[in-house]
Amino acid sequence: MADDLDLFSDAPSSFGPRFLHDHAGHIITDPHIALVELVANSYDAGASTVKIQWPDALGGDFRISDNGTGMTAEEFNRRWKTLSYSRQKEQGMFVEYPPDAKTEKRIAFGQNGKGRYGPFCFADEYYVETWKDGYKTSVRVSLTQGGTEPFHCEVYPKTSKSGHGTCLRAAVQRNLLSAANLSEAVGSKFLVDPMFSVSVNNKKLKLLSLSGLNTAALSVDLHGTVTIHQIDALVQDRTTLLRGITWWVNRRMVGNPSWDGLDGRGAILDGRVALAKKCSFVVEADFLKDDVKGDWSGFHDTPRTLAAREIVRNFVTAALDSALADSRKERKREVLVQSKEMLGRLPSLSKRLVGQFVDEVQQKCPTLSQGDLARTVTIFTSMEAARSGYELLEKLAACSPEDLDTWNRLMEEWSASNAEVVLSELKRRLDLIERLQQLVNVATTDELHELQPLFARGLWMFGPEYESVDFTSNRAMTTVIRTILGGTLEPLTARRPDVVVLPDRSICCYAADSFDNTGEVDGVKKVLVVELKKGGFALRRDELRQGEDYALELLKANLVTKTTEVVVYVLGATVTYEASEVRKVGETIKIVPMTYETILRRAHARTFNLQKKLVSVEASLPRDEDVEQVVSMPLFDMAAANNET
Repeated sequence: MADDLDLFSDAPSSFGPRFLHDHAGHIITDPHIALVELVANSYDAGASTVKIQWPDALGGDFRISDNGTGMTAEEFNRRWKTLSYSRQKEQGMFVEYPPDAKTEKRIAFGQNGKGRYGPFCFADEYYVETWKDGYKTSVRVSLTQGGTEPFHCEVYPKTSKSGHGTCLRAAVQRNLLSAANLSEAVGSKFLVDPMFSVSVNNKKLKLLSLSGLNTAALSVDLHGTVTIHQIDALVQDRTTLLRGITWWVNRRMVGNPSWDGLDGRGAILDGRVALAKKCSFVVEADFLKDDVKGDWSGFHDTPRTLAAREIVRNFVTAALDSALADSRKERKREVLVQSKEMLGRLPSLSKRLVGQFVDEVQQKCPTLSQGDLARTVTIFTSMEAARSGYELLEKLAACSPEDLDTWNRLMEEWSASNAEVVLSELKRRLDLIERLQQLVNVATTDELHELQPLFARGLWMFGPEYESVDFTSNRAMTTVIRTILGGTLEPLTARRPDVVVLPDRSICCYAADSFDNTGEVDGVKKVLVVELKKGGFALRRDELRQGEDYALELLKANLVTKTTEVVVYVLGATVTYEASEVRKVGETIKIVPMTYETILRRAHARTFNLQKKLVSVEASLPRDEDVEQVVSMPLFDMAAANNET
């Protein structure tokens, strides 16, 4: 038994005969992908030229050679024989160029070294020749039937060779493509880089010779012309590298191909969708030669580049909309199915609006996931249901017969628009009363910033004549009052010149114009002065006399006439006996002492005591304890609860 355990623990790991097929995937089953991966290896090696010799029948040899950096024997052994080799960790994310190359900053394709399996798509063995630093390394690479290694490398003795480069060759046993098909697969990927040359059977591939190419010349007003080539590949690649929009200036690539937005408006196409891995656009814009950055990484923002970007974006967006029409239609149907029940209850117009909404979201937010699109459509459909009235119908269906009779009586006398106006105004007034109740008797209340704004919106509390919008704050009159009081002691008054602020009170003037027979303004018809005392303040005779002084000073300053009615309300927490009577001066001046409690009672009366009725009705309704607890919880407690969660 012990011997069996020792044998098991010492047994080496092994590979099954199909390990490489599972590990490499489409690279060794799809000839298009295999060839793109092999050319990508040359691209990553800093090659400027790749030559492909391709047979026209099974059994013939294929050869792919380049003028890239090549590899030493040690580099080949480390890179070729390491499964899931990390190119970025070993060599970085950018291409490594030969010492004699005209360097361009080029992002490398390779990540895990799987491109080296490409020849196994066509044969069970292939040969590698790679030369660097004066020596050539030759290797035969062959598939195994499993065991201790998934493939075997037989290395031949080094020989002398100058220069640099790599060549792969094999006899094609399966998955034979036509030379034309190969040219399309490779050309549609790599011809977007004008500094990278590929030839097939001694014929150099050219962008304009690709079959899946559409070209358009567009005028950029006052600047020049851009030529846009749209490339549609036969198959989609594994990555979007060298896919997207590529800019050429004088046959040189500016920056790197990308689907990123041209003007900060986000990606034009989601790199995860199939089209992003098949489609490319090459933009020739030689008139932008003076706008290219020194390192050719992009353009400076100038009127020319901004105009060109807008033209290109519009063209590309329209082309993608056309290409994506079928897939977007399918996505649209999928998300609409999830809202089918609610959609079925909508009227025709609302259904159409939902459909248009889905179309616009897909166009303007191309990176939105299917799940987020579905949730967005559900929200919009719910809003449309509420807007169209179906939510109202559902609520009516849940009403008791007595409630339906009440609604019926209301609708016989009121239109929905009229009811909305009345109820909205009532709500504003009830909210104002509620807020005043919380503030008027609190000693720390800031009259300037809290009470005065509320009273400015609540002049209706003093009487029906103050309902008119003609009563507005009058700064000139407030200035007179400020003068007779000897100036303010608070710096805040500078921000509100229409209010006089003292340590124990604040005063504001409101006035309404008078008009002659021709409708022209001929003076002031009525003045309302509102003096608010701090919470807890008791009104005495001196406060009323001061109110009289305000009115007389306005008269002396010729801001009012002898016929102008001036009413001064002095509000406090309590009123002493000696100051309880309304004071009149002549026929036009009246000083009215009043407690905050009284003005609020008047406000309740003018709103039919609805607030009290609503409070009593609300108290009788069942409450959700969890909701009430969250609503009443201070913000810092809610934040703490969220953190704990």
